[in-house]
Amino acid sequence: MKKLFVMLTGAVLAVSMLAGCGKKDPAYLSGIKAEDYAEPADYSKIEVQAEEPSVSDEYVNMYIQYMLSQDKKYVKTDRKAVQKGDQVNIDYTGKMNGKTFDGGSATDYDLVIGSSSFIDGFEDGLIGKKVGENVKLNLTFPKDYGNKDLAGKAVVFEVKINSIKQEEESKLDDAYVKDQNIDGVTTVDEYKKYVKDYLLKQAQSSYDSEVNSQIIKYLTENSKYPKDLPAEMVDRWNQSYTETLTSYAQQYGTDLENLMETMQGSTKDSYKDDIKKMAEDTTKEYLVMQVIADKEKLNVTDRDFNTALSTQAAQAGYSSVEEYKKSQDTQAYREYLMVQNVLKFLKDKVHVTAPASGSSAAGTTESAAAGTTESAAAATTKTDAAKDSSAAKADASGSSAAGTTESAAASTEAAAQQ
Repeated sequence: MKKLFVMLTGAVLAVSMLAGCGKKDPAYLSGIKAEDYAEPADYSKIEVQAEEPSVSDEYVNMYIQYMLSQDKKYVKTDRKAVQKGDQVNIDYTGKMNGKTFDGGSATDYDLVIGSSSFIDGFEDGLIGKKVGENVKLNLTFPKDYGNKDLAGKAVVFEVKINSIKQEEESKLDDAYVKDQNIDGVTTVDEYKKYVKDYLLKQAQSSYDSEVNSQIIKYLTENSKYPKDLPAEMVDRWNQSYTETLTSYAQQYGTDLENLMETMQGSTKDSYKDDIKKMAEDTTKEYLVMQVIADKEKLNVTDRDFNTALSTQAAQAGYSSVEEYKKSQDTQAYREYLMVQNVLKFLKDKVHVTAPASGSSAAGTTESAAAGTTESAAAATTKTDAAKDSSAAKADASGSSAAGTTESAAASTEAAAQQ
């Protein structure tokens, strides 16, 4: 959960680069003199504890086994009676007081028995029934069901079983590998190498993030701030955090207060102050980084800035850099690039040691290579990072369209499902 929150707050940095003021503004580093606000701690001997990235063959095999377990296939069976775990194709009609209700009917619907996709009693009521059989299910919607018109109400579902398929375990062989459609990967050995390279890449990313995080923590906690932080800059970050986290909360079907309670342990009375504290810490980070950049000549040159903008514009599908600039806060983007320059400079100077066993910094290679086994596995499925060439071409509109299609499809049987 904490890692997810780090990802969300990291997204604030990206969102803060969306359209904004291009003039000199005390909310930005270009509008103030950073050295008036921050005196960096000694950064010549920063000590960092992080586990060097590595991935064992054992972990690769464990990861692949997880992938195989998630690649469920259903094949035709001669068995006539429905069992738990089967995928049944059904037509069903739901009625309340003898009349059909919205979303309570569907035809040619594939349902996995035991998936708890439908209200209690629906799936269990089909176990033991046979292909071609018409089944009548007398059920009651839960009292806390989302649709108030159906909550707690008695209904009857008439179900026809069209066919049965049983689950078949995937096996690691060349046929399975080819079915993943990974460029240049057609054999089991090639697939194992691909997975190990991917996990090593994730492990390196986790390692880099851990090192950067500790560098920033050391600097923000040990540097001095001789005067009050620039209020405009704190307000800017506070607004960015609030807007971005609110957006994520809505995506999870909750609100900002509950999101902060779940991820940060905030309370109803403290969550706004906690967000402001995050904004103050980010302001401190950027002030310190700017002072170091000024001293070490690490500020972003116009040439590097324009090159980076061109790359971003091309990746985002804009026809020109100027068009791209209209949708971006270029001052914020320049600040971001400056921070990356400083972190790269400091990373070459830090002294990294292996963490003590059991410490919070330990276990950041194999376990952190994926964040979690599930999230990493998802990244190498047919429709995600396992097809790097396809993923690189995907854009937000495509993924959004997919989500919309799924939502629309789900709504047709939502009333019958939990």
